[in-house]
Amino acid sequence: MSVSIGALQGLRSRWSALLALPLRAPLPPGGGGGSKKGKDKGPRVVGELSCEVVTGCGLLKTEADPAIKPDSEYPGWLFTLLEPRPTIKELEKAYTEGGLTIPELRRLWRLKNKARIKESNFLKAKS
Repeated sequence: MSVSIGALQGLRSRWSALLALPLRAPLPPGGGGGSKKGKDKGPRVVGELSCEVVTGCGLLKTEADPAIKPDSEYPGWLFTLLEPRPTIKELEKAYTEGGLTIPELRRLWRLKNKARIKESNFLKAKS
């Protein structure tokens, strides 16, 4: 696999620009240093949780937390993200009956491939 020098320089400049952003929740005073006192506990929540803003979601220090919008302003697919997806057994059953869509078929083969890789890795680790 060959990567051009220009692509690496572009990646380096984007990475350094990201590192220069003043993000929330810096390390506590004293640094990480391995001591239990200086251990980072994640972002600090200021105040109580609110029904008007999404507390702690503004990434930049200078940025305010975004306001919560009504459900009608969010895309429809957002509310389907937490719905359970069919398991590999359910997909195999639907495949034998011949009723899979292209995305479902793609997911079935990806799940089968993952299972095959996990089994292969398990067998290699045993021997």
